[in-house]
Amino acid sequence: MTMKQTAHAQNVVSSFKARLSPEQVASVGEAHFDELSLLIESAISTAVLEEMEKAADKVESLAHGLRHFAEHFDN
Repeated sequence: MTMKQTAHAQNVVSSFKARLSPEQVASVGEAHFDELSLLIESAISTAVLEEMEKAADKVESLAHGLRHFAEHFDN
């Protein structure tokens, strides 16, 4: 995970905790909030990797198209 993803996950958890009463926060416990933060980081990472794969596929397709165009340009 990048530091940005970790920080964003922690911000999401902090925002969620702010919506709970102190009793609810105490009842859930820090260990569970830490688990929630890890789940959020994982979700962010998965989403980023999926988008990077889509971008890589587009670049690969474009490169293939350019190669095909260059090979047939003189014909």
